[in-house]
Amino acid sequence: MTSGRSLVGLLVSVGLVVVLAVVFAVGSGLFGEKSGKRKDGKGETVIGKSMYAAKDDVCRSNLGQVRQSLEIAKDPVEGTNPESLEETKLGNDFYKCPVGSEPYEYDKATGQVKCVHLGHEKY
Repeated sequence: MTSGRSLVGLLVSVGLVVVLAVVFAVGSGLFGEKSGKRKDGKGETVIGKSMYAAKDDVCRSNLGQVRQSLEIAKDPVEGTNPESLEETKLGNDFYKCPVGSEPYEYDKATGQVKCVHLGHEKY
């Protein structure tokens, strides 16, 4: 009789694991709402969302490094900002968004740089 109970327990356990794997892969909870969509519409699956979340972090990091480089490249005597982002000499990968490949927007008058990709307005 113990072999029958262990078989039923094993089947129930496998069933639970399969259900949890499906719930995780689809990206919705059992009782909750679906997680929010990105403004740019990219990354529909769990893997896609995590991939684009990582690229969002790269965009934030790139903007931070560009901003620091712009401060370093500022003329200390006259206080003027560099003419372009390329004067920071960081490399072409730092001058565009890794998600949508849009070039960063640079305002020479204020020395401000921002990402124009949809959803990155606050970066």
